[in-house]
Amino acid sequence: MLTTDILLLISLLGFCVAWFWRGLGPRNALLWSLAAGAVVLAAVGVFDSRWQAAIGGIVAVMFLLILAIRRMRRAQPKTGVPIISGTMFVLLTGLAFAPLYLVPVFSLPEPDGPHAVGVWDFELTDDSRLGVLYAADDEPRRLAVRVWYPAAATDGYTVRPYATEAELETTFSAIAVEEFGLPSFFLSHLKHVDTHSYEGAPVLDDGQPLPVIFFNHGLNGYLSQNSALMEHLASNGYVVFSIAHTYDATPIVFPNGDVIRLPATEVKKRAEGTEPSEELKDLYLASGLKWQQGSTYQDRFEGGVGMVETTWMVDDRVYDESPWVWVADTLFVEDALANGQAPNAIADILDRADLTRVGHLGMSYGGSTAAALAYEDPRAAAAVNLDGSDFHLTGWNTDIPVPFMMIYSDSTNAWGAVEGSPARPFGFNDFLYERFETAGVREDIIRLQVKGSNHPGVTDSQLMTRGPLHKLLTGPLEGQRALEILNRFIGDFFDTYLGGIDSGFPADQFAAYPDDVVLHDVSGLREWWLPKTAEERAALEQKLEEAQTEPSQ
Repeated sequence: MLTTDILLLISLLGFCVAWFWRGLGPRNALLWSLAAGAVVLAAVGVFDSRWQAAIGGIVAVMFLLILAIRRMRRAQPKTGVPIISGTMFVLLTGLAFAPLYLVPVFSLPEPDGPHAVGVWDFELTDDSRLGVLYAADDEPRRLAVRVWYPAAATDGYTVRPYATEAELETTFSAIAVEEFGLPSFFLSHLKHVDTHSYEGAPVLDDGQPLPVIFFNHGLNGYLSQNSALMEHLASNGYVVFSIAHTYDATPIVFPNGDVIRLPATEVKKRAEGTEPSEELKDLYLASGLKWQQGSTYQDRFEGGVGMVETTWMVDDRVYDESPWVWVADTLFVEDALANGQAPNAIADILDRADLTRVGHLGMSYGGSTAAALAYEDPRAAAAVNLDGSDFHLTGWNTDIPVPFMMIYSDSTNAWGAVEGSPARPFGFNDFLYERFETAGVREDIIRLQVKGSNHPGVTDSQLMTRGPLHKLLTGPLEGQRALEILNRFIGDFFDTYLGGIDSGFPADQFAAYPDDVVLHDVSGLREWWLPKTAEERAALEQKLEEAQTEPSQ
């Protein structure tokens, strides 16, 4: 909490104490001073992008009005404790405290690695791809990239704020309005949140190549949505590149100041939505119910196939265009960096980065992208999907070729209360990343659920709210602990399969969080598949293949 916020609350609480203390000598003067001071402090907070202080200012103005009315009425001094009016003032002070507490100026967890963290933004342009998504027909694909890396020294370098002024006016303003239907200033306080990353700090040079990870944000996400995780990885020796997927991200501020955003017509279209046909709604509902609530793998398989078929009927770029745009974006960035086609400002970082074997990491839509890249990228050595459904249709009944980790949010938050839900926890990617006949056998495929965490809870959103608002938006698991769990599992996974470090993974990590993390077991899929005859298996595989094939092909 900022100093002005603390002083504002002290002033309001001091007013309440003075109001109750009728025998205090300079009581009237103190009441006027405290209320007036609270108004000033609230104004300072609001003008400094702390809208949360406005409630305190309103309460302080109410206190002043009551004092003014009291003076005009020239009320006779009273004795005794003013229980009713004092209680009202205490409640109003609690109201002023609520937004300051519920939507705080938070602190990112301190990176626990041995290295300081550097950060840098840059742009790459793919001239070979024109008119991608909503770009003009002759416009090449422009991509903003942020890199976190282990730094050699930080003296003389500035810590990057979580959100710059330009990002507040574009990226975070759009998130507030378009994603949550809130006023554009709702996230303006993020300017006060410091990261632990130093802009432009020199890269660590200890003679050893630095392993590289590529990160893909969620649909309509932003470059820094998992800053806590990026800083953790960089402090432990990784170079992490986060890619903003133009037109599928929130408004992007490029290093030269340009801003690229989704066209207003498309924003309006998304906000209004489109009404599907009755046939499509019926198919979607029936398939979704079987997919999520099926008590057997047969039911889930049939529901899942129905969901795949539905994606072709939706006719939406989110399903039939963007998935492979994101893969192409990442492969382009990877190739450009490997070929030295990057700004001179990051030349030293690239000299230290090992781009021959890379890790892929993504959240939600980006998690699907990370998994797809494990199949498509010959340099891929390991991949992590952070709570992402399947949009690429590549992993059904197919062994993923690299070590892989699937991290789910708590499925019981979404559907556990539904009557008839299966006893075995459901994962929306149960049918992916392994052959059915060997599901649950590979030791280098780890699936887990973080209990008490909702879908947004696998990002920095864990820290952006507190109390009942936090529970509503990101789940009951405490925010710092949730991010600690993600950092530990993801960092140690990449240490094991990309960095070549023995971290006792995954046994030590599960043992460290027995109450918060559970292994997601898919061996039941194998038990469902093995008793089937060759003819039954072939029929199901054909049904799946037909569903995955776009009808126009």
